[in-house]
Amino acid sequence: MSPGFAPAAAVRGALAAALLVAVAAGAAACSPEVREFQNAGGAAASTGTGAGGAGGAGGAGGTGGAPGCDSALSPAEDACVIDDGFGVFVTASGNDLNPGTRVAPVKTLAKAIDLAGERGKRVYACAEAFNEPIVVPAGVELFGGLDCADRWQWIGESGKTTVATEPSVIAAVLLGGEATTRIEDFWFQAAPGAEPGASSIAVLADGATAELTRCTLVAGDGADGADAVSLEEAAPQGPVGLAGMAACTAGVGLPGPANPACPGSVGGAGGSSIPPVGPGMMGMPGLPELRGGEGGRPDCGDGAPGANGASGTPGSGGAGLGALSAAGYTAPSGSPGRDGSPGQGGGGGGSRSGGNCPQLMPPIGPGASGGSGGAGGCGGVGGAGGQAGGSSIGLASVNAALTLIDVHITAGRAGKGGAGASGQPGGAGGPGGAGGPPNVLPGACAGGAGGAGGAGGPGGGGAGGSSLGIAHIGAAPVQRSGVDIEAGTAGDGGLGGNENAADNGGASGVAALVQEISGG
Repeated sequence: MSPGFAPAAAVRGALAAALLVAVAAGAAACSPEVREFQNAGGAAASTGTGAGGAGGAGGAGGTGGAPGCDSALSPAEDACVIDDGFGVFVTASGNDLNPGTRVAPVKTLAKAIDLAGERGKRVYACAEAFNEPIVVPAGVELFGGLDCADRWQWIGESGKTTVATEPSVIAAVLLGGEATTRIEDFWFQAAPGAEPGASSIAVLADGATAELTRCTLVAGDGADGADAVSLEEAAPQGPVGLAGMAACTAGVGLPGPANPACPGSVGGAGGSSIPPVGPGMMGMPGLPELRGGEGGRPDCGDGAPGANGASGTPGSGGAGLGALSAAGYTAPSGSPGRDGSPGQGGGGGGSRSGGNCPQLMPPIGPGASGGSGGAGGCGGVGGAGGQAGGSSIGLASVNAALTLIDVHITAGRAGKGGAGASGQPGGAGGPGGAGGPPNVLPGACAGGAGGAGGAGGPGGGGAGGSSLGIAHIGAAPVQRSGVDIEAGTAGDGGLGGNENAADNGGASGVAALVQEISGG
């Protein structure tokens, strides 16, 4: 997940306004085209005291269930199971300090799930909206669609229990284990991705064995991936070469400078004029050894300019479906371009021969030494890859065994991939140092300029996000009857850096009803 998911994160109150449009009444509540919620008929909320309605099958406060009641049946099949002896009751107006009975229900699904696990009971939930993500251990049974304002009777055909979350939080995570999880009459809604590249997943089953009946799963839109930021300023420039020594002085050819930001680029030393009698000496070549930067000839030649460094290779665009894991889904981002190589240092200038220096005793001295070559510029940094677009996934199954009955799944629009960054321009080479000046004897020759650093390679564009009704690793969920799946639109891939000059944009995502994904 390009960005990661936190299934148990707290949901902020800002979502409350959106949840006032909870599960749609009537048969339209299960339509994959309907993206918004409303409470069933506006009448599902319990009283301000948090107490559920009294009476009904089994009697308020009952402990053992009605005689002859089959505990394997659901509230949709037999009202006698809606009893304290079988379940923990929860309404959004309850209190988590309550025992979870019909007359004293708890407030949060998380508390109800904990109590149900401890007591070996089910969860009975009102047909209203809960602003919380849930994590469901193996074997827990959740039954929603109950009218807690009217004796907790089942109204699952016209109203669902809604679970919705803030961005980047999966609405429901089903954990694996030996027992079978059972969920009926729930609407799971994931918020659209908010931060760049964020995905939206309604339900993720991590190795669970589960049966979902009369449930609606709605994923929000994935967010667009972020564009990588280009470095506009060029890489460090090479230092200027050192000037040669004047005639009739020391006559030593000084070594060329190294670029402190990329020490491998060194200007060649200027030619020396020692011993004082005889021809001058050739300058040294610049480093690294490329096709240039030769030292100047004796008596006297300028050093040759250093060769420019090579540009970095482009990064590849993001491609493929990405990876699905228990943490969520991650689409492939673009890879960074490689750094450019440093330019070669310029060659040192050739020196002059020595001779008559009247100010010296005896009057024979060295000629002027050559100037050293300038250091090469550093290579530019490769551009970063663009971020992948966020995906929209209704149901993510990670090595789970799922059975779907009358389930409606809707995936939203996927985000587009971010653009890759352009490569940083290479640094300019430093000018060569001047040859030693004349002093009775002629002056020497200058060093060559350093070569420019190669530009960094452009980054690849991020892949577009995918819109998938069901994404699965391992076996696909079994669609037993009445399963409707709707996928949205896939996200476009992002452009590669340098305006996609290297044709290394990201690939577009995929839109599919059911899609197998590789592991994370």
